[in-house]
Amino acid sequence: MRNHGKILQHDVLLGRDNELAALVARVSAARRGDTGCAILTAPSGFGKSVLLDSLLRTPGCWGMTVLRGHCGEAAGGAGAYSGLRALFAATGTPATHREETDGGAGHPAEFLPGPGGTQRFSLPTAYPVFRRLHRHALRLMAHRPLILALDDAHDCDEHSLRWLDFILRRAAGHPLLVLLARRSEARLRAPEAWAGLLAQPAMSLLHLGALGTDTVGSLAEQVFGTPVHPRLARDVAAVTGGNPRTAVRLLRELRRRGAGPDEAGARQAVELGARMGARSVRRVLARERADLRSAAAAVALLGTEPLKYIAVLADVDRGSAEEAVTVLRHAGALSPDGAEVVHDAVRDALLESLSVSQRAELHARAALLLSDAGSPADQVARHLVELPQVHEPWMAAVLRDAAAWAEQRGAFSDAAGFLRRALEAEPDDAEARLRLALAVTPTDPLAAAALFRTALADAADTAARASIAVQYAMACLTVPLPASHRAELLEALEAARDTLTNDSQTDVQLRDQVAAVLLLMGRRRTDTAGRQPRGPLTAPHQVRTGLSDPLQTAALGALHDALSGHSRERAVRDVRRVLVAAPKQPLWLQLAAATTLALADETADAHAALDTVLRRTADEPASWTRVLALTTRSTLLRRDGAFFDATAAARVAIDTVGESGSDAWMRQARAVLASALVDQGEPQRAERLLDGISRAEPSSSAIENQLYLYARARARWAAGHPAQALRLLRECGWAQEAAGVVNPVVTPWWAEACLILAAMRHPADGRELADQGAERARRWGTPRALGLAALARGVLTRGRAGVDLLAESVHHLSRSPAVAECARAEYALGRALLLHGDETAARNRLRRAAGLAGGCGALALAESARNLLVSAGGRMAGATGTSTGGLLTTTELKVAGLAVSGASNRQIAQRLFVTVRTVESHLTNVYRKLGVRRREGLGLALRAVQGRSMQLPGASVLEGT
Repeated sequence: MRNHGKILQHDVLLGRDNELAALVARVSAARRGDTGCAILTAPSGFGKSVLLDSLLRTPGCWGMTVLRGHCGEAAGGAGAYSGLRALFAATGTPATHREETDGGAGHPAEFLPGPGGTQRFSLPTAYPVFRRLHRHALRLMAHRPLILALDDAHDCDEHSLRWLDFILRRAAGHPLLVLLARRSEARLRAPEAWAGLLAQPAMSLLHLGALGTDTVGSLAEQVFGTPVHPRLARDVAAVTGGNPRTAVRLLRELRRRGAGPDEAGARQAVELGARMGARSVRRVLARERADLRSAAAAVALLGTEPLKYIAVLADVDRGSAEEAVTVLRHAGALSPDGAEVVHDAVRDALLESLSVSQRAELHARAALLLSDAGSPADQVARHLVELPQVHEPWMAAVLRDAAAWAEQRGAFSDAAGFLRRALEAEPDDAEARLRLALAVTPTDPLAAAALFRTALADAADTAARASIAVQYAMACLTVPLPASHRAELLEALEAARDTLTNDSQTDVQLRDQVAAVLLLMGRRRTDTAGRQPRGPLTAPHQVRTGLSDPLQTAALGALHDALSGHSRERAVRDVRRVLVAAPKQPLWLQLAAATTLALADETADAHAALDTVLRRTADEPASWTRVLALTTRSTLLRRDGAFFDATAAARVAIDTVGESGSDAWMRQARAVLASALVDQGEPQRAERLLDGISRAEPSSSAIENQLYLYARARARWAAGHPAQALRLLRECGWAQEAAGVVNPVVTPWWAEACLILAAMRHPADGRELADQGAERARRWGTPRALGLAALARGVLTRGRAGVDLLAESVHHLSRSPAVAECARAEYALGRALLLHGDETAARNRLRRAAGLAGGCGALALAESARNLLVSAGGRMAGATGTSTGGLLTTTELKVAGLAVSGASNRQIAQRLFVTVRTVESHLTNVYRKLGVRRREGLGLALRAVQGRSMQLPGASVLEGT
């Protein structure tokens, strides 16, 4: 791009539309005879002179007499009347379309005192000069309106300011406008004269603030000659404090160094801008007094508000504190809102004159000051963590409180830092050690496991070990722990199960929690005799009241009931009680609640629980807990038939882990992807994806292992190997039975096996499985479970009885979120009706099956249904080749497909809900990767969609497969 200097000569006017409009209004008022005066104030580099230039070029100033000067430029420098000599000099800047004023006998050069005078102001002495200048100004205004403009007016002498005050008081009704531009950080040369001028009724102050992100983005586009990444504009605005001159200088330097207007350029902008800001601050502080330097160091620690804290910490008066803040703001050391230091490098520059011990002492005083003032614990704690030693009890208490607040916000790294320092003061605080392990889990679960092991080893009694083991297991449930760690954990849990009795409520509570955790980890309880009634399945969990941690007990108890297939109503009731009170509890409670609700077909509430986890982990975008929430969401979406959305959510989870985790870390997400590929008619790709996962993972949870076996079996069947698929499904069933996970909808391997046996014409081999599944489905009672049971029995039953069972399956599944299963039932019913000779009813069912399957992304089933429909003499209504189809988005086609196929309102509403949730999740991830705020990201997304260029994250997950 050429002529950057010319293009950027007036670029800092960007973002000053309101200020320019205000000045244009003052010009219009002056032309009408309303005398006025406007003072522009801003730090150096904020564009005061450029704004005046732009104003004087506007049509409103055409035909006016404009006298403009710069204080200090006249001969004689800063002596008496120097401002007026600059203003009335023959070389004064003319306005566009005006003629030079005549000199002659009335020219100010004849009666202004010569340069170099330093006399003090005296009205009797100055009055004759003032009168003659006044008459001269009146002669000018008799011909045309007059503008008197002075730059750098902070350097203006007292005589000149007094005359401006003089004429403003006597020019009422004349077309006069006085414009004064001064630096807000500069010391005024004649403060008393300024006070009189500011008292004028016609006076108005106009302060130029820092530039916002959008304006800085426009500057960057001028420098680079192309649209820039939003993150670049945001970071440049932040690191320069919105100072236009500094921003332009930084952008030009970036371009000179070959940086691009992208994310990499944004990172360079932060580094380079921080160095530039630090150098500027050092230069400014080197010229300031010692008390201002002390106050600046206090600002580095406390920010700018309130001023009284800065004054107390720096041991200076309030005026010096205020002056220090002003100096730092004008030096570009503060953020655009002036609340804090722009960068750590600038903060270091403010503190570099202090030794290590002096910094520590200042942090200690700041912590005491804020604590005594009742400031939030996290503000106090940020100073405590900078101390070489945390040795006082009140410090540990503050650090624990700050950690609790950080945990609620999802800032787990901050919480871990606070707790580590708290443990220095109180190393025997077992609760703090356990909280530290929980805080470390989202970002580094393997490090958390080491902390849990230490806490477990230090626990003396069985109850304490059981409590720690439950937290350990739930926090690291899906983490691939070393075999020795997992065995150690299982040993602690089994010991607690065998040792805890009914002697106290705490023991009863812990035993119930241990039972639920062992169910998740894949170990079935073997000692139910003598404690609870023995039955054919794992006994239901009983929630007790009056316990020390009822939320944890209720959450694990509800999950226990859900996994073991007991009392759906009680599980949902208990888990909703947890959700109401759990925002401040460990995040695994929300994940456990989401799993329970999903098994109970309460999908909307399950997604809401996952939203809570994602919201609380927003500050830790790569945290393992966030990945687990995304993986759980992908599993829920696939269960409900939103295959495309499930695939995208799983890819986001895998991309978030990236290269940092092994395949074992993402077994569940890859199993979801594989199942979705099978439904989309690509079993070979699904098998290749599953081949990348180790066959046996002893560190996996029971649920993960079952999902893997289920996905592998479905891929084998779709690839044409039913016998191998059956073997894998039976292995999945054995794993469920061994773990005690007997809810029929966790992984419905039994229904899948019945479908395979029916296709292989071995219905007798599947009846026992179908009967067992039906019994468990009646116990759990959800429409999904009842529909799957009827489907399994229906495909194994010939004749009208089989048709009736399949019709019952469709009835139940249409009332559930299980759209894909409903499509399978419709297909099976249509096929059975066709064999039974009812071709009309069969075609209707097959048409519904094709519509449902196509709408949810089950492309293989949709194709099979269409082929069978055509062979039965039917055709699809509203074929996709119509003009309407080309106008609909993918999501609209999905929903339209559901509606046309006769899906229930519940299913259509469910699809809309999960689609909205998934889009929100995708866009949030895109915003994070782009480094933009949500509002900025929305505009980017819309532009990208219009250009058909937007891709969801994770597009490379299946590359090579």
